[in-house]
Amino acid sequence: MADYQYASNKPDRTLINYNTVRAAELKAIHGSLVSDRPVQNIISDFAHEKDENVRDCIDFLHALDFLERNDDRVISPLNRDVLPDLSFEARLLHHLRQQQPPYDHLTRIQNVALETTEHSLTLDTLLPQVKGDLDEYGFKWNETKLRMWRALTTQLGLVSQTESRGVILSPCRRLLYDLLDLHQQQEDTNDLFNALEWIETNFFDVFETTTGSPRVHPAISDVLQNMESKDVLEFRGMSDAKNEVTLPESVHHQTSRSANVYDLESMPNTPAYQYPLTQYNQVITQ
Repeated sequence: MADYQYASNKPDRTLINYNTVRAAELKAIHGSLVSDRPVQNIISDFAHEKDENVRDCIDFLHALDFLERNDDRVISPLNRDVLPDLSFEARLLHHLRQQQPPYDHLTRIQNVALETTEHSLTLDTLLPQVKGDLDEYGFKWNETKLRMWRALTTQLGLVSQTESRGVILSPCRRLLYDLLDLHQQQEDTNDLFNALEWIETNFFDVFETTTGSPRVHPAISDVLQNMESKDVLEFRGMSDAKNEVTLPESVHHQTSRSANVYDLESMPNTPAYQYPLTQYNQVITQ
């Protein structure tokens, strides 16, 4: 994998204050950056009446190292060779994970959310936890900021939202499938702990605890075991394997169990194995 590069001259604006930025617009603008492009050309392509939101999207992509902008006129794509086979959704999560303090605050919200064993929580519940654990940043946390995080990560497939349960902390199946598949291809191994540790290091938190036998968080394990119940994913224990991962009890298995390795079958061609943005686009075009 190519080395990750940090952009220079990043915008001063705090990431979580880009309230109007949406993943669909970020993905479309990023997809247009196949080579150096004048900023005005991008604005002409994507702005209908006002151009503020397009400029915000460009700045957000700049802040997350998707592009380099050495002046106000031309931008250059950056990190196109980093995980090029992954979807934009997964790559954006990767870029968020690479940010250094104080620009790492967006990825750390999910870390805080997974500190409990809950599968879902409301923003009212999450806010005091975030205030307590992430108080080192130069701004005050409020529900508006958490709504920005919820909107962005819902569009990326990291969490989902319901009226009755609030934020469900389970990622979409396509996201986990893509990451497990890529790790298997890159490392030529189906070691479950190594794959989940790679995901946690590079994309988002996975484990409830890593002390003793690593235990997957129930919200993540639910998705993995759902994929297993549909014969998309298989977990096995091997006596000669070095690492063992605990999968907590779920609706699919009433007791916790351990596994060392995983096997992936072909990905189903169903809406359940699509990213939210793809599902949304299909609805629009029908």
